[in-house]
Amino acid sequence: MPSPLTRLRDREFYSPPSEPPADRFIPTRALMDLDLARNSLYASRRQDTGATTTSPDASRYRRWVEENLRAGPDGKSFRMLPFRSPRGGDRCRRSLRLVDDMVEEAKESSSPAPAPRWRCIPMRPSLVFDVPGMTTDFYLNLLDWGKENILAMALGSSVYLRKEEGTSAQQLLQRTGGTACPTSVAWSCDGKRLAVGFADSQIEVWDIHAMHRIRTFGGHTDRVGSLCWNDNILTSGSRDKYIINYDVRSGKGVYHLKGHRSEVCGLRWSPDGLRLASGGNDNAIYVWHSLNIEPTKFLYRFTEHTAAVRALAWCPLKKNRLASGGGTADRCIKLWNTETGTCAKTTETGSQVCALVWDRHENEIISAHGYSNNQLSLWSYPSMEKVADLKWHTSRVLELSQSPDGLKVASASADETVCLWKISEPRSPSKKVTDDDDDSVLSLKRLQIR
Repeated sequence: MPSPLTRLRDREFYSPPSEPPADRFIPTRALMDLDLARNSLYASRRQDTGATTTSPDASRYRRWVEENLRAGPDGKSFRMLPFRSPRGGDRCRRSLRLVDDMVEEAKESSSPAPAPRWRCIPMRPSLVFDVPGMTTDFYLNLLDWGKENILAMALGSSVYLRKEEGTSAQQLLQRTGGTACPTSVAWSCDGKRLAVGFADSQIEVWDIHAMHRIRTFGGHTDRVGSLCWNDNILTSGSRDKYIINYDVRSGKGVYHLKGHRSEVCGLRWSPDGLRLASGGNDNAIYVWHSLNIEPTKFLYRFTEHTAAVRALAWCPLKKNRLASGGGTADRCIKLWNTETGTCAKTTETGSQVCALVWDRHENEIISAHGYSNNQLSLWSYPSMEKVADLKWHTSRVLELSQSPDGLKVASASADETVCLWKISEPRSPSKKVTDDDDDSVLSLKRLQIR
């Protein structure tokens, strides 16, 4: 018979056959704070050896670790990872990423700010030439600068072409009769075709190299005051309140758009070709989608302007940002977010806004003004702080167009002159303007005026 001691020992230390017998104590690591222990061990070693670190980032990191390893209000210490590569899953990677971000922010805050870039803005145009017979109508678009560096101008009953380095203009076409004079011009995206709208509601498309008319479009019942291109689609706006999209390849009108209650005097396609902005004499702006073929279905309708909207410009970097300018009773430049349908900013200019161009080199907006300042103005985007005023014209600046390289703009005025302005300078690839989703205020660049 076994002794009582043996029976007691068997009863207390008996284990089921499925588990191995335990003959020693194995600590449970899940209940130990190894991070605190390791940090304490490193701290004691540093005190014993008197070692110090020369890296401010390492010192800042160590202090942050020690502070977060102290006991919290619940009596427990915060878990913190030691100095090693992340191998503990997503939570480990997030923790280390947080520390890395703190170190990077500390480095950026201590690094010196980059030196401001000096830039010359001329107070006089580089070239001025006379354009006698120019129609002084706010609602017409009579000047456009093509991709092949050719200016197209509608003067009276004729359309002229002029290269920047040329000494004289070449006549493209001429119409007889007051009702047949050209009322709008627009270059195609490749700069090889020119569309001309007329007061008798007709539209013609010309091949510039062959100097030959290739298409004639109808469909409107009144003058065509605005034109713009989207690849092979030609869009026209008329005083009959309609917008028509034509396929130049087939020679047919694709579809009509009806929203404005008065003359359509401004049209612009977005850089990606997906959205069309139209401005009218009804003080409204409509934004249409390229895939929409229903006449009255639009994305947005903006009615915050209090005068006719002819000046429209899409941001070349932000495809959803649109700038618009109002007439004499409004005198404001508004920035629109066409993703949310909201007005991002309103700037009072103090003068009639006739045209807008978005400078893709300097990330600025150039505006042409009529009553009563008759000038060009440069605005820094997105802060909309005024950079400079260019005063040369003696009457309303009705037309504004940008050169193919984006370094110059051409302005046409009711004083019967066209001026070429060198607004920008080429940038190196490392200093190229990038798209910034944040609309925080940008600091105004230092300028040297001459």
